[in-house]
Amino acid sequence: MKKLLYLILPLMLCVSCDDYLDVKPVGQVIPEAVEDYRSFLTAAYAITNTNKVLTTYRSDELQINPNSTGVEQYRDIFIWNDENPSPLTRQFPYGSFYNIIFYCNHIIKNQNNMEGEAEAIDQLIGEAYALRAMQYFELINLYAKPYNISTADEDPAVPIVTIYETDVEYPVSTVKEVYDLILNDLTQADLLINVDEQNTGLNYRFSRVSVKAFKARVYLYQYQWQKAIDNADEALALNSGLQDLNIDNSIMPSEYNSVESLLALETVASFDLANNSAISDDLIEAYDQSGDLRFDLYFEENPGEIFRSKKSAENKFKVSYRTSELYLIKAEALSQLGETDAAKEVLLEFSKNRYTPEGFEQYSLNLDGLNADNLLAEILNERRREFAIEGQRWYDLRRTTQPEITKTYNGQTYTLEKNDERYVIPIPNNAVINNPEL
Repeated sequence: MKKLLYLILPLMLCVSCDDYLDVKPVGQVIPEAVEDYRSFLTAAYAITNTNKVLTTYRSDELQINPNSTGVEQYRDIFIWNDENPSPLTRQFPYGSFYNIIFYCNHIIKNQNNMEGEAEAIDQLIGEAYALRAMQYFELINLYAKPYNISTADEDPAVPIVTIYETDVEYPVSTVKEVYDLILNDLTQADLLINVDEQNTGLNYRFSRVSVKAFKARVYLYQYQWQKAIDNADEALALNSGLQDLNIDNSIMPSEYNSVESLLALETVASFDLANNSAISDDLIEAYDQSGDLRFDLYFEENPGEIFRSKKSAENKFKVSYRTSELYLIKAEALSQLGETDAAKEVLLEFSKNRYTPEGFEQYSLNLDGLNADNLLAEILNERRREFAIEGQRWYDLRRTTQPEITKTYNGQTYTLEKNDERYVIPIPNNAVINNPEL
């Protein structure tokens, strides 16, 4: 199996992954202080991946016009044409995830060589563990089957690289092995990180609350319902704030400076998505437009009765975890455990911040009449409404029912079948060329 060298050569121009020279070259900074290593991690945080944008095109949230500017970059993603896509089609990221992992590995490897205050070093190393876990979580939810406890130790995933060595092969690991690494890394992060919550503007960095929110999401994806609840509760003990849209609709709850923001890192929208695509009819119909305060906040109507997303490529819309997800994780997990009344209470506590008083009254009446199956469906619908155009929809479709989806493009109908193999995205060609075993 070929090496991962092609993934990290650009980074080696900036930082060596092995031992540094004993003698410092003139005019070159050799990292020693924790502040120097902090600059490396900042560079890793700054690497932008577009997977959340591209999966939004692949899900059921958008419609695209064949005459729109730039449509050729997204058309084949939109219609799930993975076999013979146009050469102009945007590729899902792969190597850039490993670039970030490379930075994290280098920092973790050198934790005993850093000079500085112990707390600052622990915080930095903890963030590196959490950031590495995040990259593997994204990789595995793009390029591997969803977690299945019966097959996870057999289902192929992606290579695990925690130490870079030049003449070593990195075999493809299983879904179970990658999830084990993610949870081990998050355990280390939980032990080391000592900042409860990052200040606004620095909240692209991991903190204790964002690590716990991340763990809650991982356990949700693994169907470990009680552990998802426990970690959601631990995160909510640090920050349980929700933005009441009846009082403040000046910003979206997902923006980096919202009271709900726990980690504002990932790019979830783009210029093309906001300006050259439209919201699908199916997503529009998921909202009660008269009672749901999110609709006018998230979307704007354009000529021709086309709705577009107000979420764009601006940095203020970067988002990874926020408190609203904790409530919805908890509600879903409680529902899965058969604790219907408790799940309804959590859902009501959350939703009163999203509906007008009249809308909430009707919502409460509707919720009261739901049985266990219908309640779970409503929680998933609430996730759809809450996290619209934030890159969560494709992952939710994958991990739950993998439903049939039908789209129309340029007069033709395209269908993603229920449990379709295309719910797993093919690894990009450039990665396969360098490693045929992928």
